[in-house]
Amino acid sequence: MRTMVYLPDELHRGLKHLAVERRTSLSKLVKEAVEMFYREDLEDLRIAQKRLRDYLKHPKRAVPYASYRAKRRTR
Repeated sequence: MRTMVYLPDELHRGLKHLAVERRTSLSKLVKEAVEMFYREDLEDLRIAQKRLRDYLKHPKRAVPYASYRAKRRTR
Protein backbone atom coordinates (compact mmCIF):
# COMPACT_ATOMS: atom_id res chain seq x y z
CA MET A 1 0.00 0.00 0.00
CA ARG A 2 1.22 3.48 -0.76
CA THR A 3 0.85 6.55 1.39
CA MET A 4 2.13 10.09 1.32
CA VAL A 5 4.06 11.61 4.20
CA TYR A 6 5.17 15.21 4.51
CA LEU A 7 8.50 15.75 6.28
CA PRO A 8 10.22 18.95 7.32
CA ASP A 9 12.97 19.89 4.85
CA GLU A 10 15.81 19.31 7.32
CA LEU A 11 14.54 15.84 8.26
CA HIS A 12 14.03 14.95 4.59
CA ARG A 13 17.60 16.01 3.72
CA GLY A 14 19.00 14.05 6.65
CA LEU A 15 17.08 10.92 5.71
CA LYS A 16 18.16 11.19 2.08
CA HIS A 17 21.77 11.47 3.22
CA LEU A 18 21.37 8.46 5.51
CA ALA A 19 19.76 6.44 2.72
CA VAL A 20 22.73 7.18 0.44
CA GLU A 21 25.18 6.19 3.20
CA ARG A 22 23.33 2.91 3.71
CA ARG A 23 22.94 2.33 -0.03
CA THR A 24 19.19 2.03 0.18
CA SER A 25 16.19 4.03 -0.91
CA LEU A 26 14.56 6.73 1.16
CA SER A 27 11.26 4.84 1.07
CA LYS A 28 12.89 1.63 2.33
CA LEU A 29 14.64 3.53 5.12
CA VAL A 30 11.38 5.16 6.25
CA LYS A 31 9.48 1.86 5.97
CA GLU A 32 12.04 0.08 8.16
CA ALA A 33 11.93 2.87 10.76
CA VAL A 34 8.13 2.78 10.90
CA GLU A 35 8.11 -1.02 11.20
CA MET A 36 10.66 -0.91 14.02
CA PHE A 37 8.69 1.76 15.90
CA TYR A 38 5.46 -0.20 15.40
CA ARG A 39 6.98 -3.47 16.66
CA GLU A 40 8.39 -1.74 19.75
CA ASP A 41 5.03 -0.14 20.47
CA LEU A 42 3.21 -3.47 20.10
CA GLU A 43 5.69 -5.13 22.46
CA ASP A 44 5.17 -2.36 25.03
CA LEU A 45 1.40 -2.90 24.78
CA ARG A 46 1.78 -6.67 25.24
CA ILE A 47 3.90 -6.14 28.34
CA ALA A 48 1.41 -3.64 29.78
CA GLN A 49 -1.51 -6.00 29.12
CA LYS A 50 0.31 -8.88 30.81
CA ARG A 51 1.13 -6.75 33.85
CA LEU A 52 -2.49 -5.60 34.07
CA ARG A 53 -3.70 -9.21 33.94
CA ASP A 54 -1.20 -10.15 36.66
CA TYR A 55 -2.34 -7.24 38.80
CA LEU A 56 -6.01 -8.09 38.36
CA LYS A 57 -5.30 -11.68 39.42
CA HIS A 58 -3.17 -10.69 42.43
CA PRO A 59 -3.78 -7.04 43.41
CA LYS A 60 -2.23 -7.52 46.88
CA ARG A 61 1.16 -8.17 45.26
CA ALA A 62 1.24 -4.64 43.85
CA VAL A 63 3.98 -2.33 45.13
CA PRO A 64 2.96 1.25 46.02
CA TYR A 65 4.48 3.79 43.64
CA ALA A 66 6.30 5.68 46.41
CA SER A 67 8.00 2.45 47.53
CA TYR A 68 8.95 1.64 43.96
CA ARG A 69 10.48 5.11 43.44
CA ALA A 70 12.39 4.92 46.73
CA LYS A 71 13.84 1.55 45.77
CA ARG A 72 14.85 2.85 42.31
CA ARG A 73 16.68 5.82 43.85
CA THR A 74 18.93 3.53 45.88
CA ARG A 75 20.27 1.71 42.82
